[in-house]
Amino acid sequence: MNTKNNQRFRDTEIRMEAAMLDIMKHTDFDKITVKRICEKAEVNRSTFYAHFLDIYDMLDKMEVELSRDLLNRYSMQMGQNTQVFSIKSFIPFLEHIKEHSYFYKITLQSRKSFPIKRGYEPLWNNIIKPLCVRAGITSEDEIMYYFVYFQAGFTMILKHWVDMGCRKSEIELANTIRNCIPSILSAND
Repeated sequence: MNTKNNQRFRDTEIRMEAAMLDIMKHTDFDKITVKRICEKAEVNRSTFYAHFLDIYDMLDKMEVELSRDLLNRYSMQMGQNTQVFSIKSFIPFLEHIKEHSYFYKITLQSRKSFPIKRGYEPLWNNIIKPLCVRAGITSEDEIMYYFVYFQAGFTMILKHWVDMGCRKSEIELANTIRNCIPSILSAND
């Protein structure tokens, strides 16, 4: 029986997501339909709706999965001595974005808010806040401004890079990002 969270259910979901990713490579997001995803994945519409509320829900779930993949890749490639916000620290992230650029082109285009709530607690708690406190900034409100500034700038740099077809190498872009980081957040140099 194909019930939630069993292997067959998960395999079907993976097949639909793979179909969506394949379609995204060649089709503008606003032209992608549930019908097209179902045809490509060879499933019924009812199967799609057993897994996802709509295409946006599917996109959100795929982003969560890609984030997990990114964190796994990042933890495998980064050594304990890698400095925060160093060029080396950005490379696995940029490689991941480039590898899935067709997906990120859509998600960065449709982003209506900054992903502060989405997996960025470690960035806030382990990096931004301690660097600000070390620089003498203790107001949570003021620290949040640095956090939002970093996220907005980083997000827009990634959007521009993906929109330009990731022509700039990962190392070149990492260097650009590194040069854009405020000095307060660069305290670990």
